[in-house]
Amino acid sequence: MRKLVVLSCVFLILSGIMLAYPEIFPWAEESTAVSLLHIWAGIFFIVIFPLYSWDHIKGHSDRLREISLVTATGVLQFFAGMGLIISGIPLLLYSADVLEFPRDIHVILTFVLALSLILHKISEK
Repeated sequence: MRKLVVLSCVFLILSGIMLAYPEIFPWAEESTAVSLLHIWAGIFFIVIFPLYSWDHIKGHSDRLREISLVTATGVLQFFAGMGLIISGIPLLLYSADVLEFPRDIHVILTFVLALSLILHKISEK
């Protein structure tokens, strides 16, 4: 399940960057397929991310007591993921063009999640 969550995170990060920066990816702005895939993957993420996070936290509760880079990046991933879910729901309902603040938060948390995934992967366990 971990690979599924990481794969969905990577896909959502890449498709989100394509949608957020149309000046770099002009073909993605007009692409309904990229938008729809991002929305459907986001709905999938809403379901699997909290389930996996809770299971992962319970499974590693003994290691969470000590402060380390792995713990810090894991906590950062959890809060970034939950923030992406919370900010993504209004964007799904009302459009990213209408709500600037949730859109900006969503973009910032996308980069936070990407950075925390990379740091979590390279940190010693």
